[in-house]
Amino acid sequence: MGFEQDWRNLVQGDDRISAAGVAAGRPGGDVWTDGDDLLFPACSISKHVTAFGTLRLVADRVLDLDADVNTYLGSWRLPGDGTVTVRQLLAHTAGLTSNWFPGYAAGAPVPSMAQILRGEPPANTPPVRRELPPGTEFRYSGSHYAVLEQLLRDVTGTPFEELMAALVLEPVGMVDSSFDQGFPYVHRERAARGQSGGVPIPGGWHTQPELAGAGLWSTPADLVRLECEILRAAAGESALLAPELAVQMLTPQVPGGFGLGTELGEGCFGHTGQNTGYNCLSFAWPGSGTAVAVMTNAEDCGDTLRVLFELAGRRCRTSDSG
Repeated sequence: MGFEQDWRNLVQGDDRISAAGVAAGRPGGDVWTDGDDLLFPACSISKHVTAFGTLRLVADRVLDLDADVNTYLGSWRLPGDGTVTVRQLLAHTAGLTSNWFPGYAAGAPVPSMAQILRGEPPANTPPVRRELPPGTEFRYSGSHYAVLEQLLRDVTGTPFEELMAALVLEPVGMVDSSFDQGFPYVHRERAARGQSGGVPIPGGWHTQPELAGAGLWSTPADLVRLECEILRAAAGESALLAPELAVQMLTPQVPGGFGLGTELGEGCFGHTGQNTGYNCLSFAWPGSGTAVAVMTNAEDCGDTLRVLFELAGRRCRTSDSG
């Protein structure tokens, strides 16, 4: 029995999930898809996409990975002691405030990025600041990507959703993806409605103004296209990202930590994600040159996704078929 049937059996047997999609593919090949043809929040996989775009700016010498972020920030400066670099933001090693972004319910006031960074109402998360000595340890936190988003806006003078469309989504061919929080409303008929504990999210989903860390809407097929582009880049075959930057993206920045915007596992790389009402994963296995993405509308189905990840890993390490 192949991964295709395994994934259907697992998802159909999980009554917490009412909508799910899967995709698999290889660089230069077709992308296989199954499940619901819907748009889902990519949750923290947004960070993976943001990192790819940021590294393209590094390649263009707009940014230096090891420069002090306060040399780039204009409208707000990161408080606290010690030098924080772009590299540390990407790798979650800057020691910033521990934050998970729950988003904002339909009809609720939505804060600006300045209010999020300062922890001012209506922001529902604490202020972003240095709490640990920068560069000393891995500490996963959305705060790193909130700072990175503000930095990218300040440096380029471009709205973040437009910047990522130009740097990543359009050139990679992610035609069903957007960081624009109006995107699911424009495509309401395709937007998956989230649920938590079997209870639908009022209004269908939360707004995520923290775009870089949690704001992407996408499909499994589009996420597979990104992973395949990273596979090409690491092999020196991408026109979008040089191999030396792709290799840094896939190299732990501290022992036991992430690469640059990338989770690293046994023979694989990618990212997982969880927003209010949703859970997803997107990974690639360089050994077989295969990528797999799964997106669901259930916040609390992490155990099912872990089993799917293990199944995909076994298939991608041992099979020549997608």
